[in-house]
This record gives sequence, structure tokens and C-alpha cells, in this order.
Amino acid sequence: MSKRLMEEIKGHPDLQNLRRWMLATADAHTLYEQFGFAELAKPDYIMEIVNIDMYSKNEFL
Repeated sequence: MSKRLMEEIKGHPDLQNLRRWMLATADAHTLYEQFGFAELAKPDYIMEIVNIDMYSKNEFL
């Protein structure tokens, strides 16, 4: 199922002119390598903000 999903995403006509594809995975590196993904060439250029509690807040209740 995951290979089929990647094939559909990578083959979608609206996504063929993207300059960069990025994803995060904890344990599926070998799967994504089959579709051309590799470790970051310059990981020291990448920064992030992580809000662990983003979806656990009950602001709408």
C-alpha cells in the first residue's frame, strides 16, 4: 500500500515541477530511498519549530 501511495504522489501531474520533495520518517528510510529520497545534503541548513502539544490542546471544547 505505501509503495502504491508513493507511486501515485510522485506520478501526479500537478507535482511534476516541484523543485524539492521532503518528508520525515522514523523507520521507513529504505522504502523512500526506492523513490529517490536521500539524506539531506546539507542538514546544517535545515531548522525547525516543533510544538509537541499542538493537537492535544482542547481550545475548541
